[in-house]
Amino acid sequence: MKIAFRKVSKDRSPFSLQIDSLEINGNFKKIKDNEVNLSLNIQGFIKHPCDICGEEFELECQESSTLLVSDGEYNGEELDVVESFDHYVNIDDIVKSEIESFKSDYHYCKKCQNKLKE
Repeated sequence: MKIAFRKVSKDRSPFSLQIDSLEINGNFKKIKDNEVNLSLNIQGFIKHPCDICGEEFELECQESSTLLVSDGEYNGEELDVVESFDHYVNIDDIVKSEIESFKSDYHYCKKCQNKLKE
């Protein structure tokens, strides 16, 4: 889902996506001519290798994010900013990036979690 900055309204616009078994819901709205507020909720399960034993397991994902998407270089003080240089808010790419960020943390299967508790 790619939306031109010029077409984003100042009213909140909801959206919903499905990527594999993940459900993504959220909304976006223009806050300045070159800035869009994007809120995301990601829920579901993804297959992921355990960071100890390497065995693949179902990892539950329940993540929420609020990001600022800037059309061009951002010079403000906000920390969670996505800069876009093609005049579009590319929600698909932003969601994929958020999922990869979640997966980059350490995640352990139940067997290894139990071993760590011992």
